[in-house]
Amino acid sequence: MEVILIEKSDFDRLVGHIEEIAEHIRKSESKKSSGDTERWISNKEAMEILGVSPRTLQRYRDNGYIPFSKIGKNCRYRLSDIERVLEAHMIDGTEEKPDGLHRQYLVRTRKADKRKKKT
Repeated sequence: MEVILIEKSDFDRLVGHIEEIAEHIRKSESKKSSGDTERWISNKEAMEILGVSPRTLQRYRDNGYIPFSKIGKNCRYRLSDIERVLEAHMIDGTEEKPDGLHRQYLVRTRKADKRKKKT
């Protein structure tokens, strides 16, 4: 067995560095467990959230309304992307201002998407 002798001040510095590393590891583990990672959902979950049929969901993918990833034969969607689509196409039933009504008309008739592509 080999014995190494160091001064107390050097030992204290070494222990301090080890404690800093341990604290960094604890923080990174708590970030992972606190839900910072993005949740991916299946076709079925996306259809339930959006209230659409499988064919409509496929059309949304084909037209680029919803970004997706394909793993094998399965499509997966980020929950944040689904929520963004809902927010973008939400229609406020209490809207009374002309600008708001016009925007809702464009969203309902899908003319808003065509206008965005032209600009």
